[in-house]
Amino acid sequence: MPATLNWLAPADDASEQRFVPLDQINATNVSQLGLAWSLDLPEERTALAGSPLAVDGRLYFSGAMGIVYAVDAVSGRLLWQYDPQTNAGAPREARLVYSNNRGVAWWKGKIYVALKDGRMVAIDAKSGKPVWISRFLREGDRSTSSGAPRIFNGKVIIGNSGAEYGARGYVTTLDAETGKILWRFFTVPGNPAVDSDETTRMAAASWSGEWWKWGGGGTPWNGITYDEALDQIYVGVGNGGPWDWKARGKKGQDNLFLSSVVALDATTGKYKWHYQYNPQEAWDWKATSSIILADLDIGGQKHKVLMQAPSNGFFYVIDRTSGKLLSAEKYGKANWADKIDLATGRPIEKPDIRYENGPVVIYPGVSGVHNWQASSYNPRTGLVYLPTMQTGMRYSSTTPEQNAASGSPARLGGWTGVNVEPYVDPKDPRDNKGSLVAWDPVLQKQRWKADYSSLWNGGTVTTAGNLVFQGTQDGLLRAFDASTGRQLWSFKAGLGILAAPTSYSFRGKQYVSVLVGYGGAGGTGGPPMQYGWKYGLQPRRLLTFVLGGKARLPATAPPDFSTHALDDPKIAIDAQQAGKGGFLFAITGCGTCHGPGAQSTGGAPDLRESQIAFDRQFLGTFLRSGAAVTYNMPKFDDLTEDQIDALYAYIRSEARKARLGHASPTNLMGP
Repeated sequence: MPATLNWLAPADDASEQRFVPLDQINATNVSQLGLAWSLDLPEERTALAGSPLAVDGRLYFSGAMGIVYAVDAVSGRLLWQYDPQTNAGAPREARLVYSNNRGVAWWKGKIYVALKDGRMVAIDAKSGKPVWISRFLREGDRSTSSGAPRIFNGKVIIGNSGAEYGARGYVTTLDAETGKILWRFFTVPGNPAVDSDETTRMAAASWSGEWWKWGGGGTPWNGITYDEALDQIYVGVGNGGPWDWKARGKKGQDNLFLSSVVALDATTGKYKWHYQYNPQEAWDWKATSSIILADLDIGGQKHKVLMQAPSNGFFYVIDRTSGKLLSAEKYGKANWADKIDLATGRPIEKPDIRYENGPVVIYPGVSGVHNWQASSYNPRTGLVYLPTMQTGMRYSSTTPEQNAASGSPARLGGWTGVNVEPYVDPKDPRDNKGSLVAWDPVLQKQRWKADYSSLWNGGTVTTAGNLVFQGTQDGLLRAFDASTGRQLWSFKAGLGILAAPTSYSFRGKQYVSVLVGYGGAGGTGGPPMQYGWKYGLQPRRLLTFVLGGKARLPATAPPDFSTHALDDPKIAIDAQQAGKGGFLFAITGCGTCHGPGAQSTGGAPDLRESQIAFDRQFLGTFLRSGAAVTYNMPKFDDLTEDQIDALYAYIRSEARKARLGHASPTNLMGP
């Protein structure tokens, strides 16, 4: 085993395989794995989503708001931290996305972090001082960023996010030494009358109407992979904005490049080819999950392939030299199509899946069968390890009255153009639960599966020791036999885990490190995302394990599944006003962090329990002040008194229902 084996990129290397060629910790001795040390992170209150980098005995990672930390990998001692003061310059824009940062990258002694306010920062890895700061988002955009930067050939690439808030998707490439922008590629077309970029010229014919007023979506906020062998960048493109296809075109139009993987020349950013998973995407399905590169023998022929499991429930293997689809099969519950036509590459869709004739139940729902949590590929077992979910949604179009109330197309809030309600099949016990699936990409079939009672679980890493590690929503870090799926070891981390672990070696010892911190998008899913974690109650931590480790984890508050609602029966609540407040709660993005139906999952305060939300005057002052913007609570100084009254009535209504045991159903678009 090499004395030192580093982890230098968000997914270890450019292939995004998350395979660690270390076997000191293996399937025969992983039961001896113990905690080497833990580090509490008091500045962190919500999701920790990235995998720590390991560079010559130091760990580097980012917190939810882009604070970057450097830690001694052997002792766990904090060496430095850099606080970029995210949101300080634009406190209103904090509402564009929940607090989430998916990690950092390393190159030539510098750590790179992309911030949700649109800045890329290069930090000296030894001192923690910034080397340069460059803005990569366009001025005036209704977009933000939550992804991890990737480094290739002295360049750094990053995407944007915010499809529900009027963003138009694009990736930006900067010089890693200076921060100068080198090229940009738009993933959806802009206004043909004023935009002359390559995407507009190429893809606009597959759109119609005035889609650019809505932004278009297609934000590539995750799922960007560099191909060293072919010098290509693969960009996974997100969902449409708004979700409703009727705002983006006529029936039968593809809306390129939504829900696609696009190959670009890495030097120039010029288009090379694309493959679209879902023409005219209409369900908030994304292709922003891990794009994994490998060389596979398929049908007796060697292929350079990319593998991806996008939201829609099919696993795709694509020849990355040509963009030709080689195979695609379902890896989870999906009722929108029976199969993918390999001759055309297009899905054979079921009728009425775009809810033209009224509400329709679709599997998967908006979260997809697989979301952003990292998958991994082990070339020794030949298997891909996927965190999966089983969820259904009832989709229907919004009414003209709802459209007008949302402020669209002026994009005052997070309008989607679609009503979505969670659907649970009473005959299917796996609905609203998650699994770890080991998938054979050559045979296109499941080899084994580990089922969980929890839904929103963490990413995976696999090793030469025939192991797969994954953290889960219930607060366990698990190790599985990579060949059989037998669980070999677990550790109670005291809080849900979303990040994928890292494994590395230093001074002849192999370590496993993982960030523990639940929250972020977990707030958007209602009760299935809940596991009793309370905002500010369970500390966020970095944990590191080694064979024979004897450290003890400090005591952590246990899960609390009760709602400690504050309510005064003397407060009169006007039902009509509360209804208006519920719609406002949805379209301004409150539910993104605080949960639909004000039912928080721990990534933000539960407003039904909040002293601030209990007092009308205090609530108004707090909303307008921006006092908690460092914790990603936006400044809402544009709310009127009537709107604050409505929000207050809605929160009081939900608190009263909780106290009386009548919690509202969690329609993701409001009550």
